[in-house]
Amino acid sequence: MLRNTLWNLLGEGLPMAAALLSIPWLISAVGMERFGALTLIWALLGYLGVLDLGLGRSLVQVVADRIGHAEGTEPANGSSANEAGIAGPAIALMGGIGVLTGGAVALGAGLLADRFQLETGTSPGEIQASLLVAAAIVPIALVSAGLRGVLEAHQRFRPISLVRMTVGVLNYLSPLFVLPFSQSLVPVIAAIAVGRFIGLVGYGVLAVGQVPDLLRPGRWGRPSLRGLFTMSAWMMLNNLVGPAMLYADRFILLSLVPAAMVAFYTTPFELLSRLMVIPGALSLALFPLASSLFRRDPPALGRILDAGGHLTLAVFLAMQAATIVGGETALELWLGPAFAANSASVLSILMLGIFFNATAYVPNTLIQSVGRVDVTARLQLAELPVYLGVLWLLAERYGAVGAAMAWSLRTAVDCGLLLVLLPRVAPGTGAVALTIGLRALLAGAAGLAGLLVGGPVGAVLSLTGLLAVGLGVAGRLLRTRSWEKLAAPLRKGRPVRLIDGTAADRT
Repeated sequence: MLRNTLWNLLGEGLPMAAALLSIPWLISAVGMERFGALTLIWALLGYLGVLDLGLGRSLVQVVADRIGHAEGTEPANGSSANEAGIAGPAIALMGGIGVLTGGAVALGAGLLADRFQLETGTSPGEIQASLLVAAAIVPIALVSAGLRGVLEAHQRFRPISLVRMTVGVLNYLSPLFVLPFSQSLVPVIAAIAVGRFIGLVGYGVLAVGQVPDLLRPGRWGRPSLRGLFTMSAWMMLNNLVGPAMLYADRFILLSLVPAAMVAFYTTPFELLSRLMVIPGALSLALFPLASSLFRRDPPALGRILDAGGHLTLAVFLAMQAATIVGGETALELWLGPAFAANSASVLSILMLGIFFNATAYVPNTLIQSVGRVDVTARLQLAELPVYLGVLWLLAERYGAVGAAMAWSLRTAVDCGLLLVLLPRVAPGTGAVALTIGLRALLAGAAGLAGLLVGGPVGAVLSLTGLLAVGLGVAGRLLRTRSWEKLAAPLRKGRPVRLIDGTAADRT
């Protein structure tokens, strides 16, 4: 689990480093106007990725479930056909969706180019040609997501991360290789498309090596696809409602306060939200593992929650303490004393929300891993109107601080409800969920008490509470060493693929 998480973090971190290095060169070479158009095309490609109807994530769960259910009961070729029967049609459908979506972008390229030109001043013809190239990337991206889902189900995170790193780095660095020959956006987007195609080939070779029957359409479709499409529908709803709650605060705040004040909220939010890559990487590693184990060894979900939940608590207790000690100073050094004076309290409040949001990742992942995506989707649907109402009231009265209060309150409630709902769909997780919930509650109470008291006394009060909770979390991790037990159900007295396809003998 830890190794897979580190590979996932590396797969995210190296492209971010490439972006930091390449963006100044890109701006200098193509100019701010063309770079603005490039960022909009990047954003467009990102948003169109949601149109996979949730099939990518659902494919991980369904294939991992079949791997776990078939372990030791079917010969290898039967298992491959079973997986291909699900994965093949799903990937083909994702490719079809990509072609239709890319075709829509190509047909609307002229209208989009006019809109982009209004914003950036770049030639509409250049933008239109760039969009035509970008349209070809859409089916490549969706098929790649399907192939990656098959590999994630088999927990092949090392090769996945190597391909992701390659694609991510090429996404930012490949344009630099064409700039000596042309400053037009068309070859820049074409270079990005080549990088995406290389990723598609990489994922394809790995996935076919894992499931050879993916290349035999005659063996597709034998298992029922109903469960996959039902889950993907709920996953799609998650993908739509989640971002709505994530970005609603900016639009509501912008309608209530001057635009300059919104920056005091969005800047610390964007800074802190980058920390979510940590629980995201952990959840990415846990999802297929839990999906594979929950039928054969239900108690394993308790061990996964114990290990993943307490690891997350340990990391974000340290993050919360660091924010209390040096958050305002960091803002002051980064953006100046005036900005820090207006945004320090927002940063502290949002850090509480980030703490609860991170803690919620593992229970959310476990609920989805047992196929109950409908639970998380219904929960988000129920939360949305209440959150929007509270957000409006608090933002109207307290501005950026009120918006931070509303968002953090929602994440705390969401975390608590997920920990309550988890034992209902995954029996045997109740005791661990209660322990994690109480520790998160105590840490949140310590942070809130420090905010209410304020000043050095409040900081000492918060740090004392966080230290007390942290000692309990550290003791739990060192005492149980539960992460070492996660792979135990997979060991059946023979070599099996535990991490990245490498063999591990029973110990």
